[in-house]
Amino acid sequence: MLFHRLVERTARELPNPEFRDPLLHAAEHVLRLQNCVHGAQLAEIAEGRFRFLGRSMDFGGIDRIAWRVEMGEGNNRLWRMTLSYLGWTVPLLARGAARDVSMIRRAIDSLVAQNQWNVPGVFRDVWHPYSASHRLINLLAGYALFRAAGGRHSDDLAALLEHAKFCAAFVLRNLERDLQFNHLLKNYVALSLYRAALGQNTTRLGFLDRAIRRTLDQVVLSDGGHAERSPMYHALCLVDLRTLQAANSANAPWLEAAISAMQSALGVMCHPDGDIGLFNDSWFGEAPSASELAPPAVDGRVALPETGYVRLSGQNDAVIFDCGPCGPDSNPGHAHADFLSVEVSVAGKRFLVDPGVPTYSQGPARDHCRSACRHNGPHVIDVEPIEFWGSFRVGRRGLALPLEDPTLGSVVPLWAAGYQTGFRPVGADVARWVGLWPGCALLIIDVWRGVEPARARGRFLVPGTWSALPSGAFAAGGVQVSLNVLLGKRHQVVGDKWWPKFGESESAHSISIHPVPDDDGSVAATLWIWKERVPATSLQACGIARTLLAHCRGHLP
Repeated sequence: MLFHRLVERTARELPNPEFRDPLLHAAEHVLRLQNCVHGAQLAEIAEGRFRFLGRSMDFGGIDRIAWRVEMGEGNNRLWRMTLSYLGWTVPLLARGAARDVSMIRRAIDSLVAQNQWNVPGVFRDVWHPYSASHRLINLLAGYALFRAAGGRHSDDLAALLEHAKFCAAFVLRNLERDLQFNHLLKNYVALSLYRAALGQNTTRLGFLDRAIRRTLDQVVLSDGGHAERSPMYHALCLVDLRTLQAANSANAPWLEAAISAMQSALGVMCHPDGDIGLFNDSWFGEAPSASELAPPAVDGRVALPETGYVRLSGQNDAVIFDCGPCGPDSNPGHAHADFLSVEVSVAGKRFLVDPGVPTYSQGPARDHCRSACRHNGPHVIDVEPIEFWGSFRVGRRGLALPLEDPTLGSVVPLWAAGYQTGFRPVGADVARWVGLWPGCALLIIDVWRGVEPARARGRFLVPGTWSALPSGAFAAGGVQVSLNVLLGKRHQVVGDKWWPKFGESESAHSISIHPVPDDDGSVAATLWIWKERVPATSLQACGIARTLLAHCRGHLP
C-alpha cells in the first residue's frame, strides 16, 4: 500500500525517542489523567478485562484482545477507539516491571495484526489520527515513567518505541486540519511529546510552536473558556496544555497565559463538590476533577461573556446558567440543545442536573440526550432549537445570549438572564431569569412569546440521590428543598434517568412546569426554598416576567 510505505519512510526519517527530563515531566500529567480513567482496574486489565465508557468486555487474557470487537449500538466506535488509545498502559508501565512491557508488546503486536490498513473501518477507530495521537502520548509517557521507575531497556521496550515512532509519522501525515479544535490540538500535543523525547527540534517538527499558537487562538476564547463549550473537554484541554508546558523546555509566555485563563474559567463551570457541570458532551471520570486542575471560582456573580456561562454562588450554593451558543459554527459537534439551562447545587449537593451522555453512537438515545426536552431549560414541545444530524453534525441552530438589563436585578442579591433564538423558525421567542438568595432559595422565571401556552414547558431534573417527599419537596443528607410554583402549573414528579458517567444511567426525578397566559405571552415562575422564606412574591415574579416579555417584543436582535 502506497500510503503505508509513505508513513514507514517518514518514520525512518525521524530520530529515535530517548528518555529525557522534559518527557518525564510531561508524563506525570499523562499519568494523572490515565489513573483517573484506568487506575482502579489494573489487575483486571492485566487479565484482559476492560471497563470504560459504561461497557465491560472480558477478552479472556491480554493476548486475546479482539480490537475490532462487535459492540452493537452502531458498533460503539468510541469504545474501540478508547481501547486503542492504550491509556491503560501508562499506569502499568509506571510500575517499572519488565513483565508489563512484555505484555503490552504482545497487545500492540495483536493490534497491528488485526488492524491492517485494508480492513474496513480501521481509519475510523484504531487508525484514526486522534487514536494514533493518544497512543503516541501514552506510549511515550509510559516509557518515561518505566525508565524513571528503574525499568531497563529491552527488545520489548524497543518494540513499544518503534510503534510510537510509527504513530508519530502517521500523525504527521494525517494532521486533522479539517476538523481542527480539540482533535488538531491532540495531534500537536502528541508530536510535542515526541519532540521532547528527541531533545531537539527537527526539521519535520519545526512547525509545532507556531501551529500550536494558532490552534490555541482558536480553542481558547478571550475569557478563558473552551470554544466547544464542554466543561469536560475544557478540563481535558487544560491537561493537554499542562502536558505541553512540561514538555516545552523553552519559556512560552503565551502558553502560560492560556493555562492561567483556562484555570480561571474552569471554576465558573464547577459545583461546590469540586467537579464540572455536565453541559454539552460532558461526564465524570474522563478527566481529573476540576478541583485538581484549578482553584474554585470566587463567590458572587462570575461570568464568561464569550463562552456563555454565568455562575451565581454563595454559602455552598451554586447556579451555573448557560446563556451562550451551542458551540463554534465551524465545529459544533459536541453541542446539546441546553440553551438557558441551569445546573444547581444546594448546600454543596447537586440538585438540578443536566442529563449527561448515554452514548456517542448515532440513534435515538444520542438524539434524545441532546434534545431541548431533556435539559433544564424552557422549550417548545416537539420543536428543537438545533437540527442534529447523526452523532456529531449540526444543521440549523439557534443560540442563547445574556440579557443585562439592570432593572431585572432589583429584588435579589445574585441574578442572571438570557434569551434564545432557536425557536424562531416557529415564531417563538423564549427568555429566562434566574435569581439566587445564597443559603435560602432560588427563583426561576421563564417567558414564551409567539407560542400557545399548551406548547410551552419548563423541565427540571433532580438526581435520585434526593428523595421525592409526598409534600412535593426533595430531601437529601438533612437538606430539604421545597418547590413553590408562583406562576404556572406543576405536573407530578415522575421517575427518570441521568448519565453522570458515560453510558451508566442513574435514577432521577423529572418535574414539568406549564406556563400560564400573561399579556401577549406566557410565563412560569418556580421558587425553590431550602431555608427561610425569601421575600419573593407572585407579584414580583410577574414584574420580572413582564420585563422579559418586553425584551421579547421589541428589544431582542
